[in-house]
Amino acid sequence: MNEVLNTSTEAKINQVKAEVEKLLGDEATGHGVDHVLRVYDLAMGLAEAEGADPEIVALAALLHDVDDHKIFGRESAENLTNAQAIMAKADIDATERETISMIIKNMGYNKFLDGIRPTALEGKVVSDADMCDGMGAVGIIRVHEFGAASGRKFFDPEVLPIEDIDSEQYFKVGSSTTIGHYFEKLLRLKGLMLTDAGRKEAETRHQIMVDFLREFFREENQPAWSEYLERYLANLEGVK
Repeated sequence: MNEVLNTSTEAKINQVKAEVEKLLGDEATGHGVDHVLRVYDLAMGLAEAEGADPEIVALAALLHDVDDHKIFGRESAENLTNAQAIMAKADIDATERETISMIIKNMGYNKFLDGIRPTALEGKVVSDADMCDGMGAVGIIRVHEFGAASGRKFFDPEVLPIEDIDSEQYFKVGSSTTIGHYFEKLLRLKGLMLTDAGRKEAETRHQIMVDFLREFFREENQPAWSEYLERYLANLEGVK
């Protein structure tokens, strides 16, 4: 059972939360405050199920997107400029700052593409929570929001996904379509869970996306894409 957060820790978390809300309050690409708070809530539940340190999980979850390269650029992402400033302002000690920074630097789909994954339990918990928020009903809404905000075409039956996408291609917004992004990333997330609790949550969310795509291709009268989806899913299962 996780320790109950004490008053001092709660104050620290609330201060960080307020700073994150100021920084991401106007973000409208699916990576704003609503996303962060959902990841925070889910991560805290996963932390309890897995026995992870709740303070580290809480702070890492709140800060995980404040230097997102899609919003703030690569330099900010590499240096964690905003996260470091917020942690300093909240008077988080050096040891915790280093732990939290390592979690943030080791999580994300682009890091996975480079062979980097979280190793600490707390990092695994936050990573699973973040990836789960890219799946399911909310994940469907988020990817459509991001596609619209970045000018990415929703669907083009002539444009196939980049199935073996690498980290450089992933950085290029618009390399595919919004529907293509399901195949380049979202449908893979279930297999990237690092905790038992995360895997359980991901199962339901993954199926929601699969059902959406099956119905979308049916309504669009795209039998070739329906077949493509089923082959893709079969290959995913075969990789297990």
